[in-house]
Amino acid sequence: MNNPVRGFVQRHYEAPRLRRLSDGSANDILEIGCGQGAGARVIYDLFSPQRYVGIDLDPRMIRRARRRSGALPNATFMEGDVTSLEFPNATFDLVMDFGIVHHVPNWRDALAEVHRTLKPGGEFLFEDLPVETWERGIGIPFKRIADHPYDEMFREQEFVDELKALGFDVETHDNSPFSFYHFWGRAEKLS
Repeated sequence: MNNPVRGFVQRHYEAPRLRRLSDGSANDILEIGCGQGAGARVIYDLFSPQRYVGIDLDPRMIRRARRRSGALPNATFMEGDVTSLEFPNATFDLVMDFGIVHHVPNWRDALAEVHRTLKPGGEFLFEDLPVETWERGIGIPFKRIADHPYDEMFREQEFVDELKALGFDVETHDNSPFSFYHFWGRAEKLS
């Protein structure tokens, strides 16, 4: 996440809303698509993890995140692909998605990796944009300027169905502020 407006929305709306859905017991946290590390500070403020790992495909973002995160204890930023995570099974208590999965053409592989790396009972907290976002309201003109893999993007129900098929118990919510549709929720790994 590189946009200051996006950062404001993440800190003051998305993250607190996701925190309210969580049971709050997260010592080891993975943030997928961490960008330049803005989400890391938000996650530390809301969850106080013992260990935080942020991954991003872009090495420039990882360098920026490392520079900006000096005061965060036990924070690690590394290049990584959410469709092929370099962590053992059952590593994390919590995985955070601040609007990243809709950027991933192989989004089903990403969700499978989230499931694999979560401990049993672990949580996946997500806020994301499905195809429906770009079919209505201000999403229609934004589609012309936003670079996303629209042909491979999921519909909200597909995302939820995939999580359930992987073995998650799923709770979702949706909203359309300023006619911009998005959804968020919590998925708990059952086993």
